[in-house]
Amino acid sequence: MTDDLRSIRSPVDPNTTYLEALRDLSQVLEGLNDSQWALPTPCPGWTVADVTAHVIDLDAMAMGAPKPDHQPDWASLPHVKGSSNQFTELGVDYRRGTPPAELFEELNRTGEALAEFLINNSPTIKVPWVKEEIPMDQYLSMRTFDIWTHEQDIRTAINAPGNLGTNPARTAAQRMFTTIPLIWGKRVGAPTGSALTLTLTGPNIAGSAHILVAPDGRAGFVDAPLPGATTVTMSWPDFFNAFGGRVPASESLAAAELNGELADEFIAKLPSTP
Repeated sequence: MTDDLRSIRSPVDPNTTYLEALRDLSQVLEGLNDSQWALPTPCPGWTVADVTAHVIDLDAMAMGAPKPDHQPDWASLPHVKGSSNQFTELGVDYRRGTPPAELFEELNRTGEALAEFLINNSPTIKVPWVKEEIPMDQYLSMRTFDIWTHEQDIRTAINAPGNLGTNPARTAAQRMFTTIPLIWGKRVGAPTGSALTLTLTGPNIAGSAHILVAPDGRAGFVDAPLPGATTVTMSWPDFFNAFGGRVPASESLAAAELNGELADEFIAKLPSTP
């Protein structure tokens, strides 16, 4: 029997999973030379050092650190498009030129401080990039997703694939899978009665999810495949690269087995991170 992708989750608590994600990222960075820190990642305009600075910046802001007193030269940063990109770029550009050893130390210090901060404070947290207060566990899940995804960006840059089935990977997968009905029903605009079966072939994370657009127009999970469903089959790495917008849609299409008139559109609408 094929595993249900909805069942994939970290078996340990969100704080422990977040700290594992941080340690995994730290281990990837430890020992890199200066030229490796300067390598480009799949994130437009960002090097390994820039991705690290981004992780530091979000964790620092979550603890109430003010925005850096810094004004980037936006004209020299063509990858920055719009106010959302400017928000995430500010702390990155502020740290550009910081020696890798200092970034590495700040990453570990800030991440561990955030974990302790969240344990010792309110069960909810308000961060600048989310409108309402959110539960601590939800926020830790968000941070785990972000850190694991950026670990993969760095692994791509240094050509060192790995950590595809860790607890942080499973948390990231869970967050991705919960959005599939939204992508199918709203972004793709699949009509009432349209079904989708998404199958991932691994490595490490494999299984299927089945989605149906109900009469009220809402798409949701169902427990079994439906006759005539659109089917999309791809590897776990190809899926998360497509979901993160890390590769062109043409590459994702070439990597997937597709059946159904809306299958191509589903792949085109998968990218879900800025």
